[in-house]
Amino acid sequence: MSSGTDRVPTCKLIPILFVAAFTSVSPSLALEPGFTSLFNGRDLAGWEGVTSDAAQSWRVEDGLLVCTGAKGTWLRSRQQYGDFNLRFDYRLKPGGNSGIYVRVPADGAHREGGGVEVQLLDDAAERYKDIKPGQYSGSVYLVAPATQHVSRPAGEWNTMEINCQGTHYRIIHNGVVIVDAGARDFPELAERFQHGYLGLQNHSEEVWFRNLRIGPPQPETSLESAHCRSPQRHHRRLFRRCRYGHRE
Repeated sequence: MSSGTDRVPTCKLIPILFVAAFTSVSPSLALEPGFTSLFNGRDLAGWEGVTSDAAQSWRVEDGLLVCTGAKGTWLRSRQQYGDFNLRFDYRLKPGGNSGIYVRVPADGAHREGGGVEVQLLDDAAERYKDIKPGQYSGSVYLVAPATQHVSRPAGEWNTMEINCQGTHYRIIHNGVVIVDAGARDFPELAERFQHGYLGLQNHSEEVWFRNLRIGPPQPETSLESAHCRSPQRHHRRLFRRCRYGHRE
């Protein structure tokens, strides 16, 4: 038990706790073996605007990569990728909407005849109460719906991991596997590009990113497992019923 002289005055603790809780600077993150950082925390090196100057709608602020909400271009990686594991943190404002373009061509096509988009959304917002299953956060947009909705409240940081290997997509959102899908259950995935650019969508809304890094694809172990196969197939059936209408 410490003596009274060892105690730190409460008035000194409060500012320290306040700064720790509300600082926007990304915490120090040691890269996993085999991973490379996609954002240096200082500038847009490694990324480029496509339809306009990236600086019109993207900036680096307090070590974060920020879409300002201004109308403008999406952000495209300078390199192209095939099979990979992408990890990052993101934060949305209330009602926020954004996305990650995966293996898209130079023009960013992410529907039929292109790559895919992985949705980033404030699922709990009232404006999204009637969205389709394939539009929830973490879904392979309008192809493979998220089987669980685990987005954190708007304004809080979320983590996401996107593992791509051939036509198989495994997405982990805030530590939960929410998509484990391949072309067997979702044939449309076989029609999408398996090599291309990464992209950060500009939905004319503010969104913040940090700790973007990429590495080799992780081993596939869950696509054939019963605990993942059954929920995904159930959502596939639900998705087919609801794709062109409201969710049930």
